[in-house]
Amino acid sequence: MVYGGKPSTGCKNCRQRKIKCDERRPACAQCINTDRLCPGYAHLFDLVHRDETESVSRKAQRGKRRALRAVTQAPKTVGQSGEQAPKGTIPPSSAIATTASSGLFLPKAFQDSPEQQAVNSFFSTYILIPRHPYSRRGYLDCLLPLYQNTRHDSLLSLATTAISLAVQGGSPRTRHYRDISPSYFGKALLKTSRAIRDPIESVKDETLMAVLLLSFYERVIAVAEAKNTSGVHDTGAVAVVKHRGKENGKSELSARLLLAVQTQVVEHCIQTSSPFGKTSADLDSLRPNTFDNAASRLTSLSASVSDLLAFANPILRNRNEFPSRDQFTAILDYCTKVETQLSTWPASVIDAWWWKPSRTFDNLPSHERSLFAYNRRVDVYHDIWVASVWNSYRSAVLMIQYTALQTLGMLNPPPLSREATRIVTAINTVQGLVDDICGTVPFNLGTKTFGGPTDRKEVRYPDDGITKPSDDYRRSASGLGGWFLMEPLKTAAFAISLREGQQEWILKQIERIQRIYTIKKPIESPTRSMPSPSCPGGRG
Repeated sequence: MVYGGKPSTGCKNCRQRKIKCDERRPACAQCINTDRLCPGYAHLFDLVHRDETESVSRKAQRGKRRALRAVTQAPKTVGQSGEQAPKGTIPPSSAIATTASSGLFLPKAFQDSPEQQAVNSFFSTYILIPRHPYSRRGYLDCLLPLYQNTRHDSLLSLATTAISLAVQGGSPRTRHYRDISPSYFGKALLKTSRAIRDPIESVKDETLMAVLLLSFYERVIAVAEAKNTSGVHDTGAVAVVKHRGKENGKSELSARLLLAVQTQVVEHCIQTSSPFGKTSADLDSLRPNTFDNAASRLTSLSASVSDLLAFANPILRNRNEFPSRDQFTAILDYCTKVETQLSTWPASVIDAWWWKPSRTFDNLPSHERSLFAYNRRVDVYHDIWVASVWNSYRSAVLMIQYTALQTLGMLNPPPLSREATRIVTAINTVQGLVDDICGTVPFNLGTKTFGGPTDRKEVRYPDDGITKPSDDYRRSASGLGGWFLMEPLKTAAFAISLREGQQEWILKQIERIQRIYTIKKPIESPTRSMPSPSCPGGRG
């Protein structure tokens, strides 16, 4: 081992091109501006204590490579440098696309580590994709500006690596990624425990983002293994937000993180029929009034659905005492109140958010078309995030209708004519909402049946008849489409009085998503296990 003077700490591309590297993370400006895959930065220890044998060997091989390129006339492409990028480095999306489409084979020793590949794919598929600003109520689009300035061994970097491995492990070829993810998850948990006890680290946006990513990880693993989420990280995120206070939530990025916390907790409370009233008021008081969009308004309105379910559950599931007529009336009045509040949301949506019918799949053979589209219904949206927000609205209204139908079905004596009319109205409403959710399946999944979160050229996606599906849309649909559909489809599957065969079609789509993302177990058929009070019929 020898020391040959002060080494350059820039990325390998800049050192080879003999230009100054600004050493920005995850990728330097020079590589971004020239659409190169930035290989990242070697550790200073490795630079100082470098082995000259490798350097001599590289010089000896350089002439051979030049001769080979001259013979084959193969253009030099990004990603052929052969150096393994350090964990936590993210190349620009254009560089990822160039590398992926080059068709080059790299020896195993020169390929990126599983962690690096997972993080690169995670950012390319889920982060670096444009979306409508009014649909922002999550936190993934806040990750890049925070991640760019973080260390490779930081809490945020570890949490990002954990969720990247968990999500990318949904592909059959990279299924082993999920086996690696728990170690990073454990390291991130340990650093989280230390960070929330630190007066400085606990109020940073990076810490809150890491807690949200850990919650995301818990959800992904729970879905993949057919388990229920504990919600402990959602609770932790709320605690972090309250500790930060309003003074640390004034920036737009902080406000978006706060909205993401509120959205996740609302969704968890609805799924578990837990009350959210006081938490909602606390989070609303911390969020700046200037931050408002269609997605955030829906989150605030949906919070009342969890309160409705928390109120109705103890009454409808009480096996020791049959509910009184007054209790039934109270539940129905509560359903009417919450439904009226939610009904104001569609009227506030801009025209660009409304879906358009598509005939893309009409030329498919009838037996194939029926696999991918129910009753030939194919709707096209601005992007899959807009479709997801609409499905969140539909799922919330379905929960209200299910609770009302279960209550009406338990009335004794039988319902009056006014109540009978309400049953018919609720059933028709449910049918319409389920049809709308089914209409988003082709837009989210296309004709994909396997392959994990990566895009496949042979998969067809619907278009509006004017423009073909963009690469950004295809990547987002391949990576997120199935995850966005799981909960709405599961909610729709518990409906009663649907058209003949529709429930079976929905269950097949759920199995299709589970096959695409290698999710272990299918949900039980609603005819065998019906939760209460989220669906009508029976008390258990």
